[in-house]
Amino acid sequence: MKTKFLLAIFLVIILFSCKKNNRLIEKQNKDVFLGDSIIMENNYFQNLSEVNGYSILSMQNKLYQKKYSNFKNSDVSQLKDNINFKFEKQYVNKGDKYRIVLYTLIHNTKKDSFEFYRNVNDLKYEPSNYTSLSYLDLKHSKIWQIKYFSSPVDKSVGYILYAKNKILENGKIETDSLYYLDESLDVEMEKNKLYY
Repeated sequence: MKTKFLLAIFLVIILFSCKKNNRLIEKQNKDVFLGDSIIMENNYFQNLSEVNGYSILSMQNKLYQKKYSNFKNSDVSQLKDNINFKFEKQYVNKGDKYRIVLYTLIHNTKKDSFEFYRNVNDLKYEPSNYTSLSYLDLKHSKIWQIKYFSSPVDKSVGYILYAKNKILENGKIETDSLYYLDESLDVEMEKNKLYY
């Protein structure tokens, strides 16, 4: 009887510490901006195709700029599949321009990387802006992404790509669903040296 009582106390302590650890991981993850979840909504891309696409994307980009302007590198824990994530701010062209790169890690070893956010607003020709916005869906191990060129002059948008990527059990990231791709604008990315 005494052993059963001690065993029950031991199990309660273990459950309590696991629950406390899960809450700590959830709090850490909430402190990191995983992107705007609107990107993964069913009618997101269709809504952009209407007249207000430029204003919606402009507001989203401002949100990302606000969240990442003073961003320090950060780890995100995920219990499922033993995969952890690291967000890293990388400065481009030795200036104040930056991109946010997402790394997948298993046992602290980098397995893959993904350009999560980037905004370039000084391209030589119109459209003069390039933006890449992403959202990390931890629950389903997916990364949603939209890439586009835009022009503040005539408030137009040229969509390059809208895709959903999956994070495999080995930590690799691969395209799951390609909802939209404009190959001519994809070529423009290469001309402007925007590939990651």
